[in-house]
Amino acid sequence: MSEYPTTPTASTWAARLRGLVRAQWIFALVIGLAWCGEMVLSIDRPDRDAVVLPGLTAMAALAVLARRWPVFCGLAGAVALGASTIAIGYFDADSYSFGLLAVRPTENIAGLAMVVYVFWLRPKRYAIPVTTALVVSCLVALFARTSESYVYASQDASRSVGVGFVELVLAVGTGVYLRGRKPRSDDTPLQALLRRQWPVMGVLFAFLCLELLSGDGVVSTVIVALGGAVLAVLAVLAPLRPSETTMLGAVALATTALTMWITGAGANTWLLGPISPSAIASGMILLAFSTRYAPPRNAVWNGCALVGAALFALFVTPSGDSVRVGDYLSFLFMGGLLLVLSVGTGVYFRARDDERARTVHSAVSSAQQAERMALARELHDVVAHHVTGIVVQAQAAQLVSEKNPQAATEALARIADSGTEALTAMRRLVASMRGAEPAGASQVTEQATTDLEADLRALVQGAQRHSSESVSRAHIDLSVDIRHEIPLEVARSALRVVQESLTNSGKHALDVSRVEVAVTSNETHLHTRVADDGNGTHARPVGGSGGYGLVGMRERVELLGGRFHAGPGDHVGWRVEAWLPLGEQNKEEGAA
Repeated sequence: MSEYPTTPTASTWAARLRGLVRAQWIFALVIGLAWCGEMVLSIDRPDRDAVVLPGLTAMAALAVLARRWPVFCGLAGAVALGASTIAIGYFDADSYSFGLLAVRPTENIAGLAMVVYVFWLRPKRYAIPVTTALVVSCLVALFARTSESYVYASQDASRSVGVGFVELVLAVGTGVYLRGRKPRSDDTPLQALLRRQWPVMGVLFAFLCLELLSGDGVVSTVIVALGGAVLAVLAVLAPLRPSETTMLGAVALATTALTMWITGAGANTWLLGPISPSAIASGMILLAFSTRYAPPRNAVWNGCALVGAALFALFVTPSGDSVRVGDYLSFLFMGGLLLVLSVGTGVYFRARDDERARTVHSAVSSAQQAERMALARELHDVVAHHVTGIVVQAQAAQLVSEKNPQAATEALARIADSGTEALTAMRRLVASMRGAEPAGASQVTEQATTDLEADLRALVQGAQRHSSESVSRAHIDLSVDIRHEIPLEVARSALRVVQESLTNSGKHALDVSRVEVAVTSNETHLHTRVADDGNGTHARPVGGSGGYGLVGMRERVELLGGRFHAGPGDHVGWRVEAWLPLGEQNKEEGAA
C-alpha cells in the first residue's frame, strides 16, 4: 500500500457533492428554483442574457459549495459578480432585478447564503473581509448596471441600498446565531423544528420583504403579503404535519386568488403569472416535504390539491401586466418544471430514508445473528467444560455418599467451587460479548436481590460516583413507584435496561447535564424510562460504536413479551423505554 495519500477520483468528488446537496437540500432547491427560472426567461432573449448566464451558474454552484469552503467560495462569488458586471457593461446587455436594482435573484440569494456560511463556519477575521468583498461587488453592480430597457421590478438606488442593508443584517445575524447556538433541554418539538428550519425561514422572509417593497398597490400588496405569510408559516411547519399543511397551503393559495379576484386588485407577473415568488417557493417546499414524509396515497392527493390551487390562482388572479395566450403556455411549462423539481426532490430523499432504514435493520439483524453464533460457540467451549465437571462430581458424590460421607462432603465443596468458576466464566463471557464493562455499576446487576428499588438505588449511586469522577458530571434523578409484586426475571431485565441506558448516555451522548430514571408499575406492566438532555444531533446509530447494548436490551425485553423503544427524546436528548408485562406472571402465581 502506498504511504502517500491518493488523489480523489471523479467518483469521490461526485460523492462529496452529493453529500453537500443532501446536507442543504432545501437551500439547493431554492437556489435551483431561481437558477431554472432565469434559464427559462433567457430563452425569449438569448442575445441579452447570454453574457450573464455563466456568472449566474457560477454563483449558484459556489453557493452550494460554500457549506464546505465558505471563504474560497465567498471570494470567488465576489469575483463572479464583478465579472458579470463587467460583461454587462462591455456588451451593453440588459439586466433585471427583484429587490436589489440590477442584481439578479440568483446572485442575490447566492450572496446571502455565502455570508451566512462564512459567519457560521469561520472566525470573524475571515468572515468580515469576505463579506466586505461581496458587499463591494454588489454595490458596484448596483450602480454600474444601468440598463433601463428590460427591468422587471425597478426601484431607485436608495431603496435598493435599504433592501440590501436589511438582507445583510439578516444574513450576518443568522450566521452568528448558528455559530453560537447551544442545545437547550427546555426546547419543545416546535422550537427544535424552528432551529432546523432556518434556511426556509430566512429565504421566505426575504421573499416577503421584497414583495412588500415592490408592490404596486396597497390592497394587492397587503393581500399578497398575508397569503404569502400564511404559506410561509405552513412551509416551515411542514415536517411536523406534511399532509395537513399541504392541504391548508392549497386552501390558502386558492383563497388569496379568490380575494384578489373579488377586490379586483392586480398582481405583478412573475415565473407563474400573478402567483407571487414567496407563494411559489412555499408551495414547492410543501410539495417536497409531503412527497418525502406523507404516505404515498396522501402525497398524491396533496400534490393534486396544490397543483389545482395553483392553476386556479393562475387563471383567476387579475394581472397588473398584459398577458397573452402564449404567456400562459410559458407559465404552464415553468409550473411543470417546478413541479417535477419539487416531487423529484421529495422522492429522492424518501428513497434515501427508506434505504437508511433498511440498512439499519439489516445491520441489527446481522449483529444479532453474529452475537448468537459467538455466544453459542463460547458457551460450548468455556461454560460447558465447567458444567460437565459439576455433573461428574455430583454423580461421584452420589456413589460414595452412603459409604464415605467425608468424600461426599469434599465432592460437594468441589461442586461449589466448579459452580463458582462456571458463573465467573459466564460473566466474563457476557462482558466480552457486550464490549466494555458498563460504567459505574456492572456488579450491581450481577448481585441483584429481590428488592428492585434497593437495587436501582445502588445502581444509580454507582453510576453517579462514576459520573462525578469524569468530566461530564451528569446528575441522575431516580423516581421509583412500585406497588406490585415484581417477578425476579422482570426485575433483573428492568435493572439491566437502566444499567445499559446509563452506560450509553455516558459513552455516546454529548453535553449531558441531567439523566432522569423513572420506574413505575401497574397491574399489567413494569414501565422503565431513562431520558437524558444530551445533544441528540450527534447521537450515533445503533451498532455504530461496535457495541450491542440496544440490541441486547431489545432482545431481553421481547423475550419476556414486552415492548422496547429507543430514540430521540420529546424535546432533546435520547430516551429509552421498556414495558415489561406483569399480568401473565401474576396469573400464573394466582393459579398455582
